[in-house]
Amino acid sequence: MTDFQVGDHIKFAGGQGEITKIEKRPNGGHLLHVYTKEGQLRKLPSGLPHIERIDSIVDRLAAQQIDSPIHYDLRERATRLDLAYRYDRFLSLTNNRIEIEPYQVQAAYEILNSYDHRYLVGDEVGLGKTIEAGIVTEELIARGRAQRVLIVAPAPLTVQWQQEMREKFDRNFVIYDRETVRTHRQSHPNQNVWLQEDLIITSIDFAKQDDVLEALRNLDVPWDIAVFDEAHHLTARRSSDDSMERTQRYIVGEAVAENSDALLLLTGTPHKGKSDQFYFLISLLDPYRFSHESQIHPDALDDLMIRRLKDDMYETDGTRMFPEKNIEALGVSMSRAERKLYDDVTEYIREYYNLAQQEENKAAGFTMVIYQKRLVSSIYAIQKSLENRMRAIQNDAVAEDLPDDVQKLIPQYSTEPETLTDTERERVEEALETVTVTLNRSQIQEELERVKRLWRQAKSIKTDSKAQLLKQFVDRILTNDPDEKVLIFTEYTDTLEYLRDRVFADHDVAQVYGDLSQERRREEMKKFEKKANLMLATDAAQEGLNLQFAHIMVNYDLPWNPIRIDQRMGRLHRYGQERTVQIRNLFFKNTRESEILNLLVEKTNQIESDLGMRSDVLGRVLEDVDLDDTIMAAIAENRPTDEVVADIEATIEERREALQTVENEFLIRDRFDLSDEDQEILEVIERSQHGDVSEDDIEVLVREFFDEFGGDIRGVRPGPARAGGDVFQLDVPDVLSGNQVAGRYDQATFTRDVAMEQDDVEFIALDHPLVQSLIDYCLDSDRVHGQVAVKIAAENEPTPGILFNYRLGYVSGAGEAVTEKLVHLYVTSDGEVSSTRPEINETLSPEQVVSSPAIDRLTSVAADLHGLAEMEAWDEVESFAEEARKEREREVEIKRRHAERHFEEQIGKWEERLETYKQQDERGKDMSAPIGNAKRQLESLRRERDEELARLEEEKHVTPEEPELVTASLIQGSYPDTR
Repeated sequence: MTDFQVGDHIKFAGGQGEITKIEKRPNGGHLLHVYTKEGQLRKLPSGLPHIERIDSIVDRLAAQQIDSPIHYDLRERATRLDLAYRYDRFLSLTNNRIEIEPYQVQAAYEILNSYDHRYLVGDEVGLGKTIEAGIVTEELIARGRAQRVLIVAPAPLTVQWQQEMREKFDRNFVIYDRETVRTHRQSHPNQNVWLQEDLIITSIDFAKQDDVLEALRNLDVPWDIAVFDEAHHLTARRSSDDSMERTQRYIVGEAVAENSDALLLLTGTPHKGKSDQFYFLISLLDPYRFSHESQIHPDALDDLMIRRLKDDMYETDGTRMFPEKNIEALGVSMSRAERKLYDDVTEYIREYYNLAQQEENKAAGFTMVIYQKRLVSSIYAIQKSLENRMRAIQNDAVAEDLPDDVQKLIPQYSTEPETLTDTERERVEEALETVTVTLNRSQIQEELERVKRLWRQAKSIKTDSKAQLLKQFVDRILTNDPDEKVLIFTEYTDTLEYLRDRVFADHDVAQVYGDLSQERRREEMKKFEKKANLMLATDAAQEGLNLQFAHIMVNYDLPWNPIRIDQRMGRLHRYGQERTVQIRNLFFKNTRESEILNLLVEKTNQIESDLGMRSDVLGRVLEDVDLDDTIMAAIAENRPTDEVVADIEATIEERREALQTVENEFLIRDRFDLSDEDQEILEVIERSQHGDVSEDDIEVLVREFFDEFGGDIRGVRPGPARAGGDVFQLDVPDVLSGNQVAGRYDQATFTRDVAMEQDDVEFIALDHPLVQSLIDYCLDSDRVHGQVAVKIAAENEPTPGILFNYRLGYVSGAGEAVTEKLVHLYVTSDGEVSSTRPEINETLSPEQVVSSPAIDRLTSVAADLHGLAEMEAWDEVESFAEEARKEREREVEIKRRHAERHFEEQIGKWEERLETYKQQDERGKDMSAPIGNAKRQLESLRRERDEELARLEEEKHVTPEEPELVTASLIQGSYPDTR
């Protein structure tokens, strides 16, 4: 006869599990059917010597097997921290180094409370879509729902994403580029490269390369969450025959969308006026939501899209979150010498631009565009360009001599310059400045003489009128308020250096340009915030710098790429800005390019006001308009400025109407109002920041564990906190160090305020690897025997009794285990069950516990009291699983209706075609091939429909898990008699 019973927990070589069945064998032995902790079924002969029964907590209660108070406290505290953040609380509000705004929490809250977490986030520029995606990712990781994360962004933003995730959320992502992938493939040639890391950032243009894309398509393990930044680059179109034309970037989107559970598409311009492109973008999230773009309307996007515009966002007192923008043009009159230089250089550019067009020399054409831009940037910038030109002509540079890397980047530079990194763009432009137009020797010599004259002409001009006006503007502001701050943008580093070294040499200037390291950038930003009145910046600063402590910006030159103008303004016009943002655009009067750009900004400002939008309008109005071509064509043809401006105005008016239509008929527009319906998000934030877990709880757990297992914590700087300050050196116990946990942290803090101020200090928050490793260790009952304790209750508490602590959770239809909460059930000796914990005065050590009538009485009925607690625990878990089930059924029903409609339409369309083909076949035309194709299409659609409906039916289910008893304690009313 076996000593084991069904329901016993056992440990065996290689694991632990629960006996679910005992099978008698002919030889008299028994075969144990064991369901392991890993969810597998094992069959083990009962006579194996290494099988041991694990005493349950109830068995140990009955046997009065008492654990040490420190181990019990460690286990209970670790359990509480492990379950600290439920669906209505946010871990990322206390575990990061940034101030997260209520509207960002609201976006993440909506996404996390959907069951599949697939959303288009279309917030306006400056609202922090990166932060919203970071919150969602952090919460999914914290709740055990995500381990593998992929972020796909334009190349210029990959490093920025890596830094943001590291600095703001303490997550270390690996950037996948050609070098990284080559290294991984060399070390693990037989493994899919995308499986070799869990947290990955890559650029969309790297991912679209054939070998990389192929590996991305053939993943065995899906992404738990994938994020696409600037998702409007995922473009597919409907061709004239109604088929779908995919770009390579869209194909990357499909490969990732099909292989990811959660999916976030981030873009400030979700709809660029092309309804088919918007339809195909939405289809990446939910392929069955709409069968055609004509079906799209805002109401149907409600659970698929979040989009807030700055004009629709309000504070608790009803005021707008975002102040106004005041944009004014500051026209500059050229001196005679400047006008002569401008006219002469423009004439040179016109001539050689036209020559480049005739010779179909694109590279030389780009060169002339660069010169024209630099001409209106600053005299110093065009002087440097003319120097480069002389050198190039003397070296006989030709387009074919351009380095291979530049040749590859030129198509991208031509059509989508914003997708290049700053380094790549500068590399291309430096190379292009050396390109000559023709190989004719006499013409080359003639051009050299001309360029020398122009260079001498530029060099002779000692006063730059635009710089003079800027200096007067800045001096006037600082005279009125010596503490005021002014952000000055220019497109070119040469112009920045000129302003820094000559115009503002007597000022302490902060500066940001392409070559600066991220650390130096941060230093410069702090310098601007703390002491410098001026910051000079190239467009390298257009992303990643939040400068809302300033409110005055000057565009020293306007970029010809409209997206950049919006991004510049977004540095100041963002959440936290308390004053009207003052923007001044400097431009030379009576020059085509400046007049055109100034008109665009003025017109866009008017459209923004009319539509209630604050950004991205310029990019959307000028979608498919090539400003470089427009301006250069006007210069090449010597067209009057008024004529060019009139043409552009007509285009803008046409686009304004299209934009209005898109806003009204296609896009959702979410109002965010903290004084009204969105006020509940403030309660979520309050619960998260002041809930069950505090910084002190984490510090106490770490200190207790270190005391027990041989670690050391000592203060490394003086301060008000105990033990020597608020920054510590941690020497980690050997039982924890290894893998992601360091053996020592030289500077660490448990205090978020300190972590916010000091980037170089390790922030020991709940999601830190040290804390997570420590929690896992404490929850392993083989290592921390802290399951049973004896506690003394405060006076007037109902005693004696047993306090049972349960983890309650449920399993979703997809097999996802969701543990939601820790429940305390107190059962008195007379069978009264309460969810209120008695107040405790002390926990006794095993040595202090002596047999007493109260303890004997409790332990004798421990199994009965546990039965009562178990029934109550089942009631609790079924109750909250039922809530989850209702919500899940509601959401799945919506998706089921979409899927059924989609397949009904597609199947109906192919059935009609099949019938037409059959009729044509009966009339004598051979239609066997189209008939066969139509039948295959119908078979495929019906199979796909059945699979999708079966999957949705499965996802509806929510099954309560058996309550898991974590710890239990015998509660007494007074000290036992120790005599």
